[in-house]
Amino acid sequence: MNTNKHLSDSGLAPTANRERVVRALAQAGAPLTPQDLLERLTGSMNRVTLYRILDLLVERGVATRHNAGERAFRYCLASGPMGHAHFHCNQCGQTRCLDSEPLALGIRQLCAGLPMRVEAADFHLSGVCEACLHA
Repeated sequence: MNTNKHLSDSGLAPTANRERVVRALAQAGAPLTPQDLLERLTGSMNRVTLYRILDLLVERGVATRHNAGERAFRYCLASGPMGHAHFHCNQCGQTRCLDSEPLALGIRQLCAGLPMRVEAADFHLSGVCEACLHA
């Protein structure tokens, strides 16, 4: 992933710290808490800087922020204006991003019938993951 281009396309200057955060989100493959990110960034920035960067990335549509019913927000890279879905396992506590292409088709149909303009959507599913079901 070209983090520099990803930031530039969003109108953000590609600073070293922003690039590190975007790269960490891209490599994670799952939504991360700020604490998860700090651990992955191994002391390269402080908590306040990280929160400012995360707020800016969400504001510019580079990342999404969601709550899986926990105390901490989780962050992942944005995947289009209709967002994407997340699944949270109530047994093991893992949260992961889901392929949202099938979901996006249904959302477009739903939005077309609404008397308003939907600019973003966030979907959260919870239950028991496959690994916990077979454990």
